[in-house]
Amino acid sequence: MTSILRKKINTYITVAVLLLLLPQFSIAQVSGDFVSLSVSPTLFEMSAAPLQVWESSVKVVNNNPHELTVYASVVNFAPQGETGEGKFIPIFTDVTEGSTLAEWIDITHEPIVIPAEQTFAIPLKVSVPEDAAPGGHFAAILVGTRPLDNGESFQVRTSQLVTSLFFVRIAGDVDENGVIREFRTTKSFVDSPEANFELRFENKGNVHLQPQGEIVITNMWGKERGVIPINHKTHFGNVLPESIRKFDFSWKGESSISDIGRYKAALTLAYGDDERKFVTSAAYFYVVPLKALAIVLGSLLAFGFLMSLMVKAYIRRMLLLAGVEPDMHQATAKKSFAREGDVRIVKNVSLKAPMQSGMKDLQHRLQNKKVFTEKIAALWGFIVSYKVFFASIIVIVLGASFGFIFFSEVTTEQKDYEVVIENKDTSVTISSEEIIYDKTQTAQAEESKLPSATAQEFELILVNSSDIPGAAASLQSVLQIDGYDVSDLQSDFSETKEKTVIVYDPSVQEAALALSQKLGNALLSANASSEAHTPSITIYIGNDYSSL
Repeated sequence: MTSILRKKINTYITVAVLLLLLPQFSIAQVSGDFVSLSVSPTLFEMSAAPLQVWESSVKVVNNNPHELTVYASVVNFAPQGETGEGKFIPIFTDVTEGSTLAEWIDITHEPIVIPAEQTFAIPLKVSVPEDAAPGGHFAAILVGTRPLDNGESFQVRTSQLVTSLFFVRIAGDVDENGVIREFRTTKSFVDSPEANFELRFENKGNVHLQPQGEIVITNMWGKERGVIPINHKTHFGNVLPESIRKFDFSWKGESSISDIGRYKAALTLAYGDDERKFVTSAAYFYVVPLKALAIVLGSLLAFGFLMSLMVKAYIRRMLLLAGVEPDMHQATAKKSFAREGDVRIVKNVSLKAPMQSGMKDLQHRLQNKKVFTEKIAALWGFIVSYKVFFASIIVIVLGASFGFIFFSEVTTEQKDYEVVIENKDTSVTISSEEIIYDKTQTAQAEESKLPSATAQEFELILVNSSDIPGAAASLQSVLQIDGYDVSDLQSDFSETKEKTVIVYDPSVQEAALALSQKLGNALLSANASSEAHTPSITIYIGNDYSSL
């Protein structure tokens, strides 16, 4: 079973207009009616040598309840702009003289009749000429409901055609060379742990490259706060020779007062088939939550002010115990002058003398107080007399507690987050639970999955509502072995739940009860859903969860 992350990325790739991929499913207009077509595969990738001949076929699916006549055409393909779109270039034999891939592909141009709801395989043959230039060559087979003239190739609309792309790599003097032209955040300062990233990758070689890697986001203490996967487990996201591809991502972390500070986004990309090459870059941004910053600064100022009062009060007490009147000393310091023969008597005291004096005062106040109420009154009088000291102790304890909580937060190894892989037409959101699961899932775990005894007739959703990053990913691995198919992994950014709760549709009550038993009799809550949707079971994982 593929991972949730793989499913989401594959769905995104299918729907989005990425570089080197036009829609697999398209709508063509015939006599005012709309018909649905699809082709498979959407991408052919192959390596070849001069004089090599390769044969295959393109499957065209007629998804309509009536017979359909289609036509196939071959054109060259090239990138257009940096947003992942491509353009079709017709064959100009008198100019190219057999040097382009479209001229090497032989496919029928006759009308093809496909019965209702049937599939037809269009045979094709790629014949590489002896003088084929080394490097990458790119073409596309267009299938539509009417013939395509060369003059129309420049105005091809995706609403009229479906497309299968060809990437052919000819052996020889191949140059794999790519660089990161730019990697940055759109804003250097943000008031919450969110950031948008722009990556521009340039292919300077003569074959297509697929940069793969990740962006690792860390806080000012070097602790991971997010990972953005780039082109993982996909054949798409390629960059054609002498072109630049722009990738857009966004990241959102878990809000906390400890999020303040400088963040680093470290980018690592790998590319190349003949030799794996790596390029890196880094971007920095600052999370400055103004409200939280005001609270922190206000607390520090208040702490400093109270500490200064405590120090002054302590020094005053030491002066008094030393036989010096602080007020009289300050008042007469400027007026009096030491004269010959004067003798100043000062009592030598230690730093702990005020504490010892206070304890003696407390013992004196409690002496001969036998009634409980009298002791409470004496104790309260003592606290009032030494209010600055006790207030300072409270402030120190609160300050130390705040510091401990703050550093515990910022040094936490992982926190919940979500990333969005963006495109101008669509985007896909991936939770931290999905990324953690995908990184920890191994081939051995995939092979050990046992088939379910009965078909699962409900959607199973796992939501991590605990303080344990990766809890949902861990639970998915456990349930997967028992044959469950998890539909989605999510992170809950709201208040942490202490207890695990299973919310289920009444129609799948037995399945919910079985899951509850597996999770140590987790709490159950019935919630009827619309009949138009598949019944669902959502497990909100609380802090009481422990890996089975």
